[in-house]
Amino acid sequence: MRFPAALGVASAALLFAGLASAQTPDSAAAPAAPPASTAPSTTPTASAAPAIVVIPSEPEHPPLEPIPNAHDTLGHHFVIGGAVGAKWGFGSLSDGSKQDDQLGTGLALNLDLGFGLSRNVVVGAWGEFDDYSSPSACTTCATQSFAGGPFLRYHIVQGTRFDPWGAIAIGLRQTKVDPGGGNATSSYFGPDWLRLTLGGDWYPLANLGIGPYIEFDIGAYNKHPNSGTVDTTLHTGLGTGLRVVLDFPGK
Repeated sequence: MRFPAALGVASAALLFAGLASAQTPDSAAAPAAPPASTAPSTTPTASAAPAIVVIPSEPEHPPLEPIPNAHDTLGHHFVIGGAVGAKWGFGSLSDGSKQDDQLGTGLALNLDLGFGLSRNVVVGAWGEFDDYSSPSACTTCATQSFAGGPFLRYHIVQGTRFDPWGAIAIGLRQTKVDPGGGNATSSYFGPDWLRLTLGGDWYPLANLGIGPYIEFDIGAYNKHPNSGTVDTTLHTGLGTGLRVVLDFPGK
């Protein structure tokens, strides 16, 4: 009877051992991982690729509108100018006859008529009448001078009330000197080779301008009482005054 009891005890022990092994988790059976090595790695690492910089393109702008030209206030305009001022003569009437011996200060009356070819250029004709007073060297002398010719005038700016300009001209001149005392009048005639004028017109109204001017001319009298025996010499003139201008159809 002892052998069967001992066999039953052994069978029960084996059964309990099998159940205990079946309830143990898998993680408990896994071996622990070895610690990481602290030694430096000898394997070369690949260098980092260069960074790519993206530059944004400029935003598209709408096409710019062309700037229109300023309003033309001179082209195809008729311009009439009248001036009054003083005039002084220098140089010679002829060889041996000085102008300032027979011409005092003169009253100068000027007239010009022009047409605008463009916004800056005017062409036209000018005329001048000078009435000279008697100088101290000839108190009985009375002298008058007439001149005229074509001109070219350049206007510097547009669109302002003040209109500065410069003009160049040529012409012909005749001067008559009456010495008085019953003596015959002497006549002198010749070209004005160059006439330069600078001025500026202020326009308080669209059709009306007013401003100063200064004028210089140089020429020669190749016909005079002694032209058969006396050589031609130069004469000059200097004038300044006030000018009034009318513009049609207006600025």
